[in-house]
Amino acid sequence: MKTVIITGASRGIGLATVKKFLAEGWRVIGTYLNSPIDMNHPDLISIQYDQGDSSSVAKVASQIIDLAFPLDALINNAGVLLDTNDIVADPIKIRKTLEINLVGVIDLTERLLPLFFKGSQIVNIDSGYGAMSIPIDDESVIGYRLAKVALNMYTRHLAFRLQTRGMVVSSLAPGWVKTDMGYSVSTETEKPDREPEQAANDIFQLVTTVKESGQFWKLGEKIAW
Repeated sequence: MKTVIITGASRGIGLATVKKFLAEGWRVIGTYLNSPIDMNHPDLISIQYDQGDSSSVAKVASQIIDLAFPLDALINNAGVLLDTNDIVADPIKIRKTLEINLVGVIDLTERLLPLFFKGSQIVNIDSGYGAMSIPIDDESVIGYRLAKVALNMYTRHLAFRLQTRGMVVSSLAPGWVKTDMGYSVSTETEKPDREPEQAANDIFQLVTTVKESGQFWKLGEKIAW
């Protein structure tokens, strides 16, 4: 049985992705912050995890290593959006955002690398906000943008490092999804247009079909960094 880790698995895209992989016969190790994953399944292992706490990252990595499952895929989905309406950069929010959305992702991934093998996949859930090629269209979400741009560079750097191991590392922008985070940046006239299940299917297809490492994906297509 193939095994995937999905962080931030208790709601939104994470929960939909858990359901997709379980339905396809995978074993899923899902993490949650406060609210446990609201489902029971014999192939689901739930672990509490705070991506912004280095001691929690170390503990979760140790727990996963102790399970002794070779890892076919890691979906780095957990993240926060703290500066939705901030026009002026807030160093406190930016620092926390980077700790959760970037440093925590890197810390967990690096600790788990010994469990991967040739053909394993790492998918970093990113955002259109992380694309330097897309013009800035508003003044908000400064910290979130910074974290996602940096996460894209980590994807490219890690893909280069792991190419001799035959692993695939990707960034994926799921689009504007109907989640709490998605609705937090909506307006009266513009709202999210994708279901979490659609994003989950994109993630599953990427993990199971893509062999080209070090690319940025959206809606099944490569996009510019």
